[in-house]
Amino acid sequence: MNSPGRAVDVLRILPMLVFALVFPLTASAAEEEATLQWVRTVALGTQVNGVVAEVKVNKGDRVRIGQVLLRLDNEVLRAEVFAGEARLRQAENNRDEAQRELERTQELYDRTLLSDHDLQLAKIQRDAAEADLLSASARLTKATHDDHYSAIRAPFAAWVLQRNAQPGQTVVSRMRAAPLIVLAEADRMLARSLVSGTTINNIKRGDKAKVSVAGKNYAGTVSFVALQPEKTGSDRYAVEVIFATDKQVLRVGQSARVKF
Repeated sequence: MNSPGRAVDVLRILPMLVFALVFPLTASAAEEEATLQWVRTVALGTQVNGVVAEVKVNKGDRVRIGQVLLRLDNEVLRAEVFAGEARLRQAENNRDEAQRELERTQELYDRTLLSDHDLQLAKIQRDAAEADLLSASARLTKATHDDHYSAIRAPFAAWVLQRNAQPGQTVVSRMRAAPLIVLAEADRMLARSLVSGTTINNIKRGDKAKVSVAGKNYAGTVSFVALQPEKTGSDRYAVEVIFATDKQVLRVGQSARVKF
């Protein structure tokens, strides 16, 4: 026969058992509203002065990594490269001849047929030829550099946000002018959410997340978790998730939902 004390214990635990069955003690995933942003943008200019010969893209175009976007008239720059190559070959020949002359002088000096002064002059001429070679090499490097950077190339697959150049436009690299081309990275987007202080304690950088945009789901990774609220006195913290777009065209400002 059951004692009255045991019956009371059963009555005490029964509500807890029912609660555990209805509401399992498992952490439920948090789902938050988000807004899409670019992962990165870049403003491109040129280090070289010149005149724009052609602009190969328009605003809204998609470009691939390494694609030429804009090219300056590089006829003079190419001429500098050819002249630099010729100077370098001549300087190499002069250095080689000065080295051979030094070796002949050294041999005669060792046989006591030439003076210390003659040997010193040969060394000076060889050193001067070495200096001329280094100078020619540096000038060729600069000419090659200027020729290469007379074209603007896409540093990554991207969308063209701005085109601020036209053929015939003069570019002066020392002036603080608007960038010639502005790009935003394609193939990746950033979903930015504002979450409560309670929720953010369960989120850390590197966590996996699911981003839903217009009914399509994307796998993402938490890239940023704020350490301070969005506004003073607020209990909302920014969390950013980067995800691959699977070649879908998504736009900044578009609404999304993120499940952490």
